[in-house]
Amino acid sequence: MQLLAFRFDAAASYEGRLVGALERMESGGALRIAEVLFVGRDPEGGELVAVSGRGRQQGSLVASLLGFRLEPAERKRATERALQAFQHDDGRNQLEELAKDLPAGGAIAAVLIEHRWAEALNAAVGEMGGRDLLGEFVDATELSALVPRIASAAQG
Repeated sequence: MQLLAFRFDAAASYEGRLVGALERMESGGALRIAEVLFVGRDPEGGELVAVSGRGRQQGSLVASLLGFRLEPAERKRATERALQAFQHDDGRNQLEELAKDLPAGGAIAAVLIEHRWAEALNAAVGEMGGRDLLGEFVDATELSALVPRIASAAQG
């Protein structure tokens, strides 16, 4: 799983681009959106808006986000459901805490991504008698910069 989180300032212009990007990510089947969270402040009145959802084994989570984006009544219902889901017994609400410093129009989006391609690759490697050596995100764009790290992992 990989967590990606983003912050948007009050001047952000969403226009469906985030939902579209999520849909494109899932379309090939190599990635699955496991869970998504969007918490923001309405640009007009500053009230909290939120949507959260878990991905499905079959079908796209992204399609369910369109109602939140396009229909004010659905946005209100989604916000109520999200607030309930993140409510603690002690009265704290994680979404309210996350949004407390957001300006009107600002938002935070988080996406938990499952790398399905990794399952297939790991299975093939295991069937050939191989094992995991490294699995990490790196800034390098060429393997030559990573050979020392690979060598170190192979020795340890």
